[in-house]
Amino acid sequence: MLPLEAIRIERFAVSWGLWLVTMAAWAAACIWVERDARQTFGRSLPWRFLFVTVGAGLLLGTCLFGTTPLPLFVGLVVCATAAYVLIRDSFVSVDRRLVPFVVVGEAISRAIRKAGLEASLQRLSGRGGVASQVSFGGPPVTLLKQDGSVSAGAGGHEQSQAAVMAQRILGDAVARRATEMHLEAKAGQEVLARYRIDGMLHTMHLLPPAAGAAILSGLKALAGIDTAGQRRPQDGAFMVVADGRRFDVRFASQPAGGGEKLVLQLLDSQRITVTGALAGLGMRESVVESLRGIIQQGRGVLIVSGPAGSGRTTTAYAALREIDVLTRSIVTIEDSIPCRLDNVSQTAVNRATDLTGAKILRSALRHDPDVILVDELKDKEPADIALQAAVTGHFVIATLTSADAATAVSRLIDIGIDATLIQSAVTAVLAQRLVRLLCPKCKEAYRPPEDMVRRLGLPPDKVPVLYKEVGCRSCHGTGFRGRTGVYELLEVDADIRTLLGGRPSADAIYRMARTKGMRTFRQSALVKACEGVTSISEAERATQ
Repeated sequence: MLPLEAIRIERFAVSWGLWLVTMAAWAAACIWVERDARQTFGRSLPWRFLFVTVGAGLLLGTCLFGTTPLPLFVGLVVCATAAYVLIRDSFVSVDRRLVPFVVVGEAISRAIRKAGLEASLQRLSGRGGVASQVSFGGPPVTLLKQDGSVSAGAGGHEQSQAAVMAQRILGDAVARRATEMHLEAKAGQEVLARYRIDGMLHTMHLLPPAAGAAILSGLKALAGIDTAGQRRPQDGAFMVVADGRRFDVRFASQPAGGGEKLVLQLLDSQRITVTGALAGLGMRESVVESLRGIIQQGRGVLIVSGPAGSGRTTTAYAALREIDVLTRSIVTIEDSIPCRLDNVSQTAVNRATDLTGAKILRSALRHDPDVILVDELKDKEPADIALQAAVTGHFVIATLTSADAATAVSRLIDIGIDATLIQSAVTAVLAQRLVRLLCPKCKEAYRPPEDMVRRLGLPPDKVPVLYKEVGCRSCHGTGFRGRTGVYELLEVDADIRTLLGGRPSADAIYRMARTKGMRTFRQSALVKACEGVTSISEAERATQ
């Protein structure tokens, strides 16, 4: 009897031990699903209700039948968790999925191709064309060639299929607010599609070989370049109309390890027009007033600087809109024209015909303009001509790639511009960067710890609450939606001009500007974080 009793006790202990482990696993799953569902969908229902119901069923079952329903409960929890994971993965980008579909998909596709079953499976499933292999969201789009004519996708079945696929992926990119599309052919012939949204790249699709090839071919045909050429870089352009907006698309391809890589920039000319006022760019009121005063002087050079993709062109156009185009003669010299302005003479650089920025600028000066916009001071010759024009009474707005305001001035010295000319011509440097805006639907308030407040140098009594990113379906799980600018305005006064005479370093210019009251990128970004516009982590990332 004793051994039998011991066996019963052991079985009892094992059964209820497994019950306790199962309950702990169920509780952990409930907590994880609660948090993850809020980030992915913006709310935890109905998933929280489902998992709580399953647990309540187990408790009731153990009260009535002991541990007998335990296997059933384990099966229900596993099935519910698997269903949740599969559904949540369908709402997020590829790089945020829990199940590595990219790896699994590549392995399955390769196995099917090696077995020679790809065509047979398409016939059995009734999917004879590539257009039905991938599902994209987004509005219907109209494709226009570079000359503005509508692309009908004529020329045979394969070309029309390619046009359909190109339309679908472009509509998907527009719906997701992408500013760039990166399409890269992989070694297994699949095509990886990534979108740049709010300045960050997100992996969105892994396209099967046939669909990926159709998309690459369709986009290259639209851009008017050789569809078969993969061994040399090619550039092109076309236009897309979606939701009543027109996007100018700049196209660039280059050879890559798996075949080739395509990068498409989607330029929304309407966005530049709508946000084309200084007050709508995220500047604080004191910066707006100072800029308006500089613009109304009507002489000198205003340099708009910042890293690549920081919105310099939008700010330069906003500055132009502060000028009365009916009483002032305005000309622009640009690499490409993002949007047309009424009563403004706009000319694009064309190096293929030897129409360089310096030649256009010399020609424009013979027409006696009041205001000149020069897109990107890269070389000594056009920069020298632009600054000389400012000295002779013209007002020049010039864009320049640099890390900050102080570096912009030192860059002019580095490309060979005489310091005396900089002293005489440059009146101000406006440097800018972009920070992502917190998604209004899911941002979460919290009280910052005292050590964070001290580290950031924030006044403790004026920071009762901050906000952090969470993530929901509206923002594709990133926690951010949209961007705004943070700015440094360096006004070149007598002290700065004296300093420039000694060919100072960027650090020396920066220190002098700080003594003059210039607010830095970090300070501007932290102010926006305290206002609930962005998060502390984003402010630090964008201004490091």
